[in-house]
Amino acid sequence: MSSAVPRAHSVDSRDEILRAARHLFESRGFHETSMSEVAREAKVSKALIFWHFKTKEELFLAVLGKLLEPYYIDFAQEARELDERAQLERLIESYLLFVRDNASSVRFFLARLLRDGDEVSEEFTSRIRGLYDGYRALLMDLIRRAQEKGLCVGTLKPEATSSMLLAALNGMLVELLFMQSADFDLKAALGTLRGMLFGDAQHNEGGGLESGRTTEAAPAAVVGKENV
Repeated sequence: MSSAVPRAHSVDSRDEILRAARHLFESRGFHETSMSEVAREAKVSKALIFWHFKTKEELFLAVLGKLLEPYYIDFAQEARELDERAQLERLIESYLLFVRDNASSVRFFLARLLRDGDEVSEEFTSRIRGLYDGYRALLMDLIRRAQEKGLCVGTLKPEATSSMLLAALNGMLVELLFMQSADFDLKAALGTLRGMLFGDAQHNEGGGLESGRTTEAAPAAVVGKENV
């Protein structure tokens, strides 16, 4: 009798294991979750988990990879259809829409970094850092090109401005994920960021988060799926 797991069953069981592991890692943390608990949650044998994943760290990285999939998109279409100013506005809106629509996975990443500290694997931190750096690099490039075309305030340094934008966006992330402040005005916050970039907070009032439009692509880093 072959010891190989049938392909359909293998895919189904792997997905069940990943779902169970994600739930446990999110609710209990990496160190507090055992492979036996994952097996019970997924309703599979512990041996089957080890058939798919040799170690708990390998299982965690597989969960991470699944969670990171929606973070990567190709921004080339926006580059063809929108000028640099509109691309910057879309990128800023997309960050917040992504946080709102993927709150559980964002909390998962933050909890892993804060809870486990120095014990977080290098692969985990490098992949999260890659997302952050990719988004920041795109912001800088768009700001620089917008300035060259006179679409953006020209006195701003792209490097410092992108860092300031990210600091503001990360503050909004905390508001959206953890504070749930009733008086947090997302429209006003976005207007302030537009004012900083363009000297015109009222531009594009008909689109984006201000009118309730949803944006299909909501990246934390916009680098293309080939880099996943």
